Amino acid sequence: MRYFIALFIVLLSLAYFPVVAQENTPDIPTKSNPKICVVLSGGGARGFAHIGVLKYLEEQHIPVHCIAGTSMGAVIGGLYASGMSANEIEQRLNEIKLGDVALDIVDRRKISQTLREDDINYPISGTFGLSKNGVTLPLGAVQANQFLELLHNWTAHLPPDIAFDQLPIPFRAVATDLETGEMVVFDKGPIHNAIRASMAAPGVFAPIEINGHLLSDGGLVRNLPVDIARSMGADVIIAVNIGTPLLPRQDLQSFFNISKQMVNILTEQNVNEQKKILLPTDVLIDPNLGDINFMDFPRAIEAVDIGYKAAQSMHDKLALLSVEPASYSAQLKARTIPDLHPITIAFVDVHSKGKIPPDDIRRQLNIPIGSIYNAEDINKRITPLINSRNFDSVVHSLVQRDGEYGVQIDATERSWGPNFVRVGLAMSTGFDGVSGFELQVGHRLPAITDSGLEWRNDLQFGYAYGIRSELRQPLIVREGMYVAPYINAQMKPLNLYSDNTRVAEYAMQTSQIGLDLGIPIGANASLGEIRTGFFASHTDLRPKLGGLVTEQSDGNTSITSLPWGKTDEFALHTRFTIDQLDTPVFPRDGYRLGGELIAGLNRTSSDSSTLDTHNDLRGFQQATVDSTWADSAEDHSINLSMQAGARYQSGSPIPGVGLSLGGFQRLTAYQPDQFIGNYLVYGNATYLFRAVNFGMAGEAAFVGTSLEVGNAGNFKSDFQLANLRKSLSVFVGANTFMGPVHFGIAIAPAGAFNLFLQLGRQ
Repeated sequence: MRYFIALFIVLLSLAYFPVVAQENTPDIPTKSNPKICVVLSGGGARGFAHIGVLKYLEEQHIPVHCIAGTSMGAVIGGLYASGMSANEIEQRLNEIKLGDVALDIVDRRKISQTLREDDINYPISGTFGLSKNGVTLPLGAVQANQFLELLHNWTAHLPPDIAFDQLPIPFRAVATDLETGEMVVFDKGPIHNAIRASMAAPGVFAPIEINGHLLSDGGLVRNLPVDIARSMGADVIIAVNIGTPLLPRQDLQSFFNISKQMVNILTEQNVNEQKKILLPTDVLIDPNLGDINFMDFPRAIEAVDIGYKAAQSMHDKLALLSVEPASYSAQLKARTIPDLHPITIAFVDVHSKGKIPPDDIRRQLNIPIGSIYNAEDINKRITPLINSRNFDSVVHSLVQRDGEYGVQIDATERSWGPNFVRVGLAMSTGFDGVSGFELQVGHRLPAITDSGLEWRNDLQFGYAYGIRSELRQPLIVREGMYVAPYINAQMKPLNLYSDNTRVAEYAMQTSQIGLDLGIPIGANASLGEIRTGFFASHTDLRPKLGGLVTEQSDGNTSITSLPWGKTDEFALHTRFTIDQLDTPVFPRDGYRLGGELIAGLNRTSSDSSTLDTHNDLRGFQQATVDSTWADSAEDHSINLSMQAGARYQSGSPIPGVGLSLGGFQRLTAYQPDQFIGNYLVYGNATYLFRAVNFGMAGEAAFVGTSLEVGNAGNFKSDFQLANLRKSLSVFVGANTFMGPVHFGIAIAPAGAFNLFLQLGRQ
């Protein structure tokens, strides 16, 4: 019996310990050469971690036999499946400003001068539409045209109708049908379209229409598509989940965050369901990306490193999937990369949704019939159309008809009009000086006719009230010369000063009517613009505050009303602008040149006996020129600006009418328009230190200082070196979604002082 008990204990031990050892050992795949599929989840910029995971798999000689991806996972997975290595994907993404690409931020030097001026006047990003149905908005904050172009260019070597099983690595992308809520799995077709549909995050990127279906981000239905990978025949799945974690309660204090939380909850629910179907032999990698958020594209390098380390932490389990270097190399060499053979373009079809005629779009693209198809070249031809902001999207595809290949252009004009409105805010305060607040509203009605007639209206409310209305009619081609009749009217206060003391306030009313010829400089006016024409204007100055104090012979003083003044002008003018600054405020590179010549007749009148006025028409001329130059090194930049002007006329100048200086960045230590005269000279040297670079859309915070010198007056003595006004300012500033903001202090000789806060333009 004793021996029987001992034998039983030994057998029990042998049975128990192998089980314990098995529980502490990674599960071993049952097949000697398992089919390994990588599943990459969505998560915006957090998805750069996928590159780090793929780099680690390559280093460890772990073969990838198929890929399923959603959203950013579809971006990285699709590029990898098309034949790129992880290092090549990382290198290409590092060579571009992906944040600008993702947000469709265009170098302002590539858009027309008209759009540049609109962006300055209306810095609040975003345009809304007006129609008979009320206010309308675009389907997404970003159309993602640049991202689609990038994907198309990088995958242009693939046939457009390719089955994704024929890629170097079989691939699937997941999207959501917005009409039915059903999952859509792409297994063929242009891969760039499949990726674009999968990454259309709701509210951020506009949905895309493919084969009659309106498609959005696949994360809504399958952010971690494990089941899709299993359906591709995967024996082992390596799933990488980089989804955005839910926000804590203290952050749920805004409509935006609550909306984002709702989407994240839906996403997390389907992710958890997919995690449940992972097998013990599968590998789940959850990179700890911390506070890297959905739009943190500038932190790509950091996310790649985190992804690599997350994969490295799973070494014991991943090592079981590694193969010998020779076997790994052989598998890589066995992959075939489909290559699109040279194709001659036999026709160009244009499908246009909107008012711009297809023939006009075809003319602007100018794709040569008989040329060899090159996707990147055609996308470059499309770019100016996108940059015109007349279209939501313009895309091309390679199609076959009657045995010939051609290019099909699908152009969709902005569908949320037909009227478009932008707004801007401007605030200027000197705290103890003149302050003002202004709301600017811009209305545009483009493409009224097939020839491109546009109606433009600009309104001001606040410190100044004004309206300008203009019609623009292209003469030969839509993007070329145009004729522009216009009217404008403005009413604003005008302060008059004695030294640094305000002694009077006038109400200045100006009305003008004119006709200009607009001439673009450079392709699509990307360099600048010339406007030349004639105008008639009327200016009326009426006193509001103040009076004339005169001393009588008996020693008493008397106060009489301030004089009024009127001016009528009839003139020809030519104005030119060349603007190649990288940004209009806080520029770090580029230059700007501008100037205007005016010659005509004027007449003046006033009830002042001291002014030499004339009711008959007499000749006058005015010339102004201005320039700005910017350069930078790392976080340091220098801006140099200059302005000069002269006005020649008969009789005495009407006070308040002429060239003016004073106010922010125009002798900052002084009040707005404090100095007025027939002549003006001004210079500015500004140093900027970029203290914080937010990395998105050029947003940054600066510390700077400016030295300004200049004057405006009517006499030569005003421009002697000793009489020039000086101003020294120190400030902090930033680009914000509401426009540029400056806060600082400015001082000048003789006690001039200004503590200022400036939002938007002066």
